Formats: sequence, structure tokens, C-alpha cells
Amino acid sequence: MAVIRLSLLLQVGFVVCAHSSALAPRTDEHQQLHHQQLHQQQLHHQQLHHQHQQLPRVVAAFLHTGDPSALERANCTGRYELSALRAGTRVHPHPAARPALHALTFAAGFLRMLLRERERERNLVRDLECCRALVRGVVDGDARIHRAAVVLDASAFSGSAAQSPRVFLQATRRGGEIVLQDLSASARDFFRNETADTEWYHAHRRKTRHGDEGHVAESTHVKWSAPFLECEAGSFVPRWLLTLSTGFHGMKPNLAPDFRGVVRLDISLQDVDIDQCSTDGWFAGTHRCNLTSMECLPIPGNGFVLDKYKCQCKRGFYHPSRVAINGVKRKAVSIQDPAGSSLCLPCQDGCGHCKDDTPCVAHGEAYLRIAVLAFQGICMLLDFISMVVLYHFRRNKSIRASGLVLLEAILFGALLLYFPVSLLSFNFALFDLM
Repeated sequence: MAVIRLSLLLQVGFVVCAHSSALAPRTDEHQQLHHQQLHQQQLHHQQLHHQHQQLPRVVAAFLHTGDPSALERANCTGRYELSALRAGTRVHPHPAARPALHALTFAAGFLRMLLRERERERNLVRDLECCRALVRGVVDGDARIHRAAVVLDASAFSGSAAQSPRVFLQATRRGGEIVLQDLSASARDFFRNETADTEWYHAHRRKTRHGDEGHVAESTHVKWSAPFLECEAGSFVPRWLLTLSTGFHGMKPNLAPDFRGVVRLDISLQDVDIDQCSTDGWFAGTHRCNLTSMECLPIPGNGFVLDKYKCQCKRGFYHPSRVAINGVKRKAVSIQDPAGSSLCLPCQDGCGHCKDDTPCVAHGEAYLRIAVLAFQGICMLLDFISMVVLYHFRRNKSIRASGLVLLEAILFGALLLYFPVSLLSFNFALFDLM
């Protein structure tokens, strides 16, 4: 009996040892995935570094920090435009520009009707007063509109085919006031050549000449610029702007559109957040989060500044430092050797959420289970053989003296004790259903 009890204790010990050995972390798989993520991060950082090298250093510093002092050390001769964002602006207009877009189309429609009425009542003074009130009212109606301008072509007044603007009115927000300027005297020289500052006027004139624009002002005819910095007195103004412009037209006797002028609005983007986590819009998808194991979450309320996002581990992953990675901190990571702390590692199998590499589910070891099961089978077989031998020699005096029924009961009880340990060697789902 002592031998039987000792064998049962040894077998239970083997089963416990098998379960505890399955809880050891599998570092090889984690190291392999870690190296793959490092390689992906390295390629992505090299692409972003190449894009940032194309920006002037002071502009890149202002774009990443929003600090106006970053532009004080730079001299300029003209405005600087983020030309790479021009196409994306037209395809995916930013929601912040929608009120200004409505104001632009309304102003163009108003001027078109005003000039149509002027053809019946020629009152130039009244028309100019209406235009001045219009540009001032547009700027005053939306705090995000920094400047509004109206250019009336010479044909709008004389009916001739003259190719030069005659009226140039501009209202600009400066501090808490709106400054109205009549630049009509210098309009002819200012718009003589097509430059970065006059391209918005000449573009609409060319479209009308080729018949690309109709006589009705629609949002599809609006020209969007890329975000840009103005240059005043040889220095950049620390304010990002966006220009919207559209032409307005009359009708010739043959019902063809007749170009009459352009309405332009400059929108301030300083309080417009950049969402690098989105799939459309300005700087869409330029975050540095590894989407295999992370998700990008924008940080609102920072204005037109890059790197205002954080990388958070997805469900089923954990971060070694247990904190989200801010986009600003990730900038300091070296391109040649990205820091391993910026990667999320997968949780152990069966873990929906985890904070570290601690396993959540025990994993069985097949070879150890087979060894324990084989030893169990041998012991059960020996037990059964002992029962048969005892029954065969039941007439023996020693067996009769010890009690045949008692010995058979002890051996049968030992056989029953083996069954629970044997069942633990299998992954039965029966216990989950009971």
C-alpha cells in the first residue's frame, strides 16, 4: 500500500510540474515580432525624414512647435506655400472652411446680380459702396476670415473687352478692427504679371477664356490654395492662411459667360487642428504609429501644429512602459536606431487585455503529458494484474488470512484514484459544460 500511495503522489507531482512549465514566457516569438516592428518603423521614419528635409528649417520648426519665435530668424521675399497639400485640399475640403465657402459663393452671387442690375441703372458710386460694404461684412461675419477682396474687371463697367482690373477692394482683420483698403489705383500694375500673389485672379480668367467656368458661382468652381505663410517687411507672419477664390460672370449676347471679376477670402488656420491620424485632409496618415500594434489618437486643441497625437496600444498588445507615446516625444527617436520603447508587444495567447508579458492561460506540454499518461497506464495495468493475481490465488492461506475482499477493495480503490489524474492529461471540454 505504501508503494501504491507513493506512486500516486509522484504522478500528481508530475502533472503539477507540467502545468507550471507551460507558464514560462515564449521570448523567441516576441523577439522576432519585435525585430519586424523595428524594421517597419525604420523605413517609415526614413520616409518622413526625407519629407521634412524639403521644408525650410524655420518653417518646419514653426509647423512642429507653433512657436512664433521660430520665424524671427528667417528672411523672406514672398509667401511660402505648402504646395504638397494643394491637391488634398480640393478633394477633401476641411470642415473649418465650410462657413467661409458659403460666404464666398454668396458674395459671388450677390456681385453677379449687382452687375446685372447695373446694366439697367448705371450708378458706379452706388456699386462701389455696395462692394465696400460686402467685403467688410464678409470679414465681420466670420471670425476665422482674415481677409476678403473683390476684383472687378474693366468689362464689368465699360462693357468692353479690356483685359485689366479696374476695382480692387480689400478688407483685412487687424487686431480688433477691420481695415478697408481701396487698391484700385495700383490694380493694373499689381495684376499685370502672374505671380504667387496674383495667381488666384489669373487662374479664373484663364478658365473663363477656355469655357471651363459657367456664369453661376458654385462650390465646384472654387479655387483652393494650399496653406501658406505671408511675408511682410522681409519676415514671415506667424499665421497660416488658406485662400478661397471664385470668379463671377455676366452673359454675352450669345449666352457665353463673360468674366466680370473675382472674390477672394483668406482664412486663418491657427486654431484649426491637424489630424494626422485621419485618412483624408491635411497631413493625413503622416503619424508615426505602427498600425500593426498601435492606434493613433489625435490630441485636440493645439491648432495648426504637427505631432499633436499619441500612439496607444491596440487591444491584445501592451507597452513596456505602460504609457501612450506622444507624437512630440517620438520625434527625438533616432532614424538609424528607433527606440524599442516606442513599440507595443503582443499579449500572451488568450489575453484580451494585459499590462505585461504575464501569461493568462496555461499551455500544456505534449511530451510531458504523454509521459505522465504512459506511467499512469502502466500503474493501472499493474493494479489490475494484481487484482487478477489475488483472485487467482484466493485459496492461499496468507491471502485468506488477510481478507480477499479487503485486498480487492483496496486495489479497486487505488484504480479509481488513478482516473482523475489520467483525465487531467486530456483537454476535455466536458468540465466546462458541467
